[in-house]
Amino acid sequence: MKMIKAVVRPEKSAEVLEALRVAGFPAATKFSILGRGKQQGLKIGTTHYDEIPKDMIMIVVSDSSVEKVTKVITDSAKTGKTGTYGDGKVFVLPVERCITISSGKDEL
Repeated sequence: MKMIKAVVRPEKSAEVLEALRVAGFPAATKFSILGRGKQQGLKIGTTHYDEIPKDMIMIVVSDSSVEKVTKVITDSAKTGKTGTYGDGKVFVLPVERCITISSGKDEL
């Protein structure tokens, strides 16, 4: 299993979650974060914004679903047809173990 963490623009997170649901992946966790990318924030006039609001969406999927899920995320999180700086990143991490709290059962 893999955990996919997607950092996306806050205005795109609902679209990403809906696209995941339609694609058959309804379970996800979303939370608001602050961060900066390669551009080291944003400068508007003389004001420098060091941390930009983003949303992080986390989802755990089988190894065989990783490519489909990452495509759904990148397609739905992209601004415009070609995307732009600040659209976000997708990280794929291994999951060693998953335990359902209510039942105590291992999911792997």
